[in-house]
Amino acid sequence: MNKFIQKIGISGKLKYNFKKIILLSIAVSIISCLPFFRFEYYDVYLKTYNLTNTQMGILATVIGITGIFSYLFGGLIADGLKLKKIIIVSLVAMGVGGFLHLLPIGFRELLFIYLIWGISSTFAFWPACVKAVRVMSDGDSQGKAFGFFEGFRNISAALIALIAVFLFNIGAGLMDNKLLAMRYVILFYSLANIIAAILVYYLMDEKNDVLHADKVSFEGISKLVKNPSLWIICVISFCNHIYCMSLYYYIPYATNVFQASVVFGAMLGVVRKVGSIGGNIFGGYLTDKIGTYKVMFISYFVVLLAQILLLFIPTNSSLLFAVSIVFVVIVVFFNMNMAMSWTMMNSGLIPVEYSATAAGLISTSGAIPEVFISVLAGKLIDSYDNFLGYRYLFYLLAAVTFVAFVFVIIWGRYLKNHEKKFEKMNEIDKDKIKVCMR
Repeated sequence: MNKFIQKIGISGKLKYNFKKIILLSIAVSIISCLPFFRFEYYDVYLKTYNLTNTQMGILATVIGITGIFSYLFGGLIADGLKLKKIIIVSLVAMGVGGFLHLLPIGFRELLFIYLIWGISSTFAFWPACVKAVRVMSDGDSQGKAFGFFEGFRNISAALIALIAVFLFNIGAGLMDNKLLAMRYVILFYSLANIIAAILVYYLMDEKNDVLHADKVSFEGISKLVKNPSLWIICVISFCNHIYCMSLYYYIPYATNVFQASVVFGAMLGVVRKVGSIGGNIFGGYLTDKIGTYKVMFISYFVVLLAQILLLFIPTNSSLLFAVSIVFVVIVVFFNMNMAMSWTMMNSGLIPVEYSATAAGLISTSGAIPEVFISVLAGKLIDSYDNFLGYRYLFYLLAAVTFVAFVFVIIWGRYLKNHEKKFEKMNEIDKDKIKVCMR
């Protein structure tokens, strides 16, 4: 393992902590399955629980609302507590919510379960993981650190999703009952969370927990809000999460408009995870080579072009392959900027000791779209015919991508205009600033 790490150009703190980062990425991938698996089995999920598209959007809104409050205060807590305890409690709570999901329930009960999932997958868990990755890597290897973190997160997510699809196919084939088959998927994801919690308990080295602090403090917020770079990152995070949440609708777009099968839609979900791996890891290496700004500029530009191209593809089932190719391109390049947006903290001189608090604030801005974007998308699909509803959604995504692209340009100019100011600070030297500027 160590020889492999050396061959791929990993050294310093990142080499020493590489296995811990991979363990973190696996935990993140597992805890993210249950809150969003419904998009990969969209039509079956609607039928199972007698939901409308709007109600499906409301479930995402619940997660978004809990995220807004959870991320903010969870970041503060994560700067003062141990990562191991945060992960274990979050994974167990997620698994328990999954078991409750197997009971005969309706929309109201689903709201309660998604509230549990919203708190479990956000709160201190995610800010703590972001801080851990940053602390466990050197300043000049932030790109690779977050690239491998997101990459292995998607690798493990893809493997888990493949197993879920396999179980679904077996259940649907043997019993000829897609509704019951989906319950096996829920059971699998629930058990995966519990097993992950057990593995973290035995494998995570608590003695070297980098997130342990003496106390929880509000001092970080007062310092961070004065840093203009934080607000630029927040705007980009806001746009990123609008797009991230909307990516799930490409699957029902393929099944509803292009008449793809449920299995094909589920496989697109797997492709979404696999395709993002290349963007994560390649983007990480590229960021450490040419800088955060150039990577994000290129990736947003490509996503914008691909999103516009998608609007011109006729809704003909024979063109399903073309739509799938465009989807893969969007997934790869979107995940380049999605992962590398966290390296902007290093470029923008956000203090390491307040990394979790900063991640909480940034994630709070990212959670806001979760409150409305799925409801809006569901409302568009319910109010118009499938083609027109999805078309309006894609117009929105093109506009959001353009806004994010503009703010990336603003970010580049901000770095250039404040180079002399950055050089006076002791946190990074002149050469590292030039790397960030490239």
